[in-house]
Amino acid sequence: MNNTEIAKSVIEAIGGKENVSSVAHCATRLRIMVKDKEKIDTNRVENIEKVQGAFFNAGQFQIIFGTGTVNRIYDEVVSLGLPTSTTSEM
Repeated sequence: MNNTEIAKSVIEAIGGKENVSSVAHCATRLRIMVKDKEKIDTNRVENIEKVQGAFFNAGQFQIIFGTGTVNRIYDEVVSLGLPTSTTSEM
């Protein structure tokens, strides 16, 4: 599975683009503000290649990819149309 396919799988598993308010990342995690957390299929997210874990914390759905990988996945989800913000804005 390449990074574009992983990004598409993440978007589908979190309820689609329409469920995302914004996305950002830190050193290891993709941080997603969602509109409806009930639409997230956490088990599906955790079974996507390269995902090391996923959880909801401080109003954000966080997906752990690890250093370096998270940057590439972030670039892909943004190129697929997810709105962005900085971690401090979140």
